[in-house]
Amino acid sequence: MPAEPAQTTYDETKVAIIIPLYNDEVNIARALESAVAQKPPEGIRFEVLVVDDGSKDAGPEIAEDYARRFDNVTFLRMEQNGGPAAARNRALRETDAGWFTPFDSDDMMLPERIGALLQKAQAGDFDIVADNLLISSTSAPETVSRHLWPDKPPGDVPLSTELFVNRSYAAEMARTELGFLKPLIRRRAVKCGAEPYQPDLRFGEDFELYARLLADGAKAVLTEPEGYLFVVREGSASHRQGAADHRKLALMGRKLLKREGLAPAEKAAFSGFTRYCEREWAAWTAIEAIREKNPVNLMKAFTISAPAGLHVAGNLLKAVGAKLTGSGRPTAGRSA
Repeated sequence: MPAEPAQTTYDETKVAIIIPLYNDEVNIARALESAVAQKPPEGIRFEVLVVDDGSKDAGPEIAEDYARRFDNVTFLRMEQNGGPAAARNRALRETDAGWFTPFDSDDMMLPERIGALLQKAQAGDFDIVADNLLISSTSAPETVSRHLWPDKPPGDVPLSTELFVNRSYAAEMARTELGFLKPLIRRRAVKCGAEPYQPDLRFGEDFELYARLLADGAKAVLTEPEGYLFVVREGSASHRQGAADHRKLALMGRKLLKREGLAPAEKAAFSGFTRYCEREWAAWTAIEAIREKNPVNLMKAFTISAPAGLHVAGNLLKAVGAKLTGSGRPTAGRSA
């Protein structure tokens, strides 16, 4: 297990539920209701930390009201909008909880979920316990349409770096990537102390943290659903990706590839992830350059990596061919 900083001590009888909030007055009360309804095992305390990230709606007032009415709810404000990673770090600076779990403001949980994850973590001495999420939609948030990993083998599945990374990109079905998991995490498994998230990431910040912890040697398991309803809505951050986001993901992949001591399977997984992100970076660079009619930026799409440049060239040739034959509209294309 990775060593924690000598000066940091955490209370493993406390679990922090971390909720970043940004312009979500419609859903925050529902999320907070399911958070305060969590049933802790005997001798365990749950605390809920809501961090407003510069909202312009009434969401902060709703969260403040819960903080007044519930002793275990804390409301915090960011000085300026920093994104979900920075907001989660802000919350974790304020607590000595030995465990934490991310919880999105538009999602829901059944009351027994976190207690069940904690008991499994304690019984198996796990650093990370994730459950297969239940997918629903804004039109029917309490109606489960499928599981995050629809074909997950039954029972507990050891969550290795290789499995996690390989199932976090190029998915055949949207919203099946394991990077969307919302696990329970032991604080002392995090080498970087009180601020585990990379604050410059606004997209893929969960993936980066989980991948880094697993590569650090965290003991992890993926179990059956325990009651996290992942409510999919249009307009969420994962639907607003662009070249800048994929650039950060590709650079993240390159950094992970440079880690010492990676097993061959881990290195292969990170290599595949990085190549995919480079293709996405190049494809989105080309798409945005074409939209802006900027030939200089279009050329940049060919400088990211040789395979990514070839990918964009192939997409452009297909688009030109489709236009000439009248079978489609021209587009730079996006990798699948």
